[in-house]
Amino acid sequence: MAESAAADGRRLSLLPWALGTVDVVSFALVGVVAAHAAGVLGGLLQGLNTLAGVAVFLYLWAIFVLAARWVLSTASLADASLRALALRGVAAGGASGVAFLLGILAVTAVPQLLTSQPLSALLIVLIGTVVAAPIGALVGLVLGGVDIALYRAAGYLLPDEPRRETADGRTTPDRR
Repeated sequence: MAESAAADGRRLSLLPWALGTVDVVSFALVGVVAAHAAGVLGGLLQGLNTLAGVAVFLYLWAIFVLAARWVLSTASLADASLRALALRGVAAGGASGVAFLLGILAVTAVPQLLTSQPLSALLIVLIGTVVAAPIGALVGLVLGGVDIALYRAAGYLLPDEPRRETADGRTTPDRR
């Protein structure tokens, strides 16, 4: 039985990839719409070339897929309680926010600051981490809720799959 669980953990699943993709596209779309509504989108895009934009998007996508994979490593969207999924979503979101900030700082600000003012670089990283973690946690909570809602709605809209009853008596698609 333990070997079967270990084999399932190593098995490549499409669900984290799909959730990570939906999440990163939703996150980017909200960011673009908010920047456009604030009137700063043109200024932001002016200094960004295609290669840098694609690199940032792929980096963010990888973070979202890894976060979704971690959340789903011990919980199922069909079986787990909303509280357990929300807590894991908040933790994954906080870690993802910090990882995104550190990746962007590593590429942009830190090389310049290390050569001139290493103490300033450390201060920027510390303050940025304190800000990025709660923002990432909030994003993780919101996108986790969207993921759960979409997953469960798909389960009710696509009844052709084999169905099973969960511990709380609901019937959901068998997509493990």
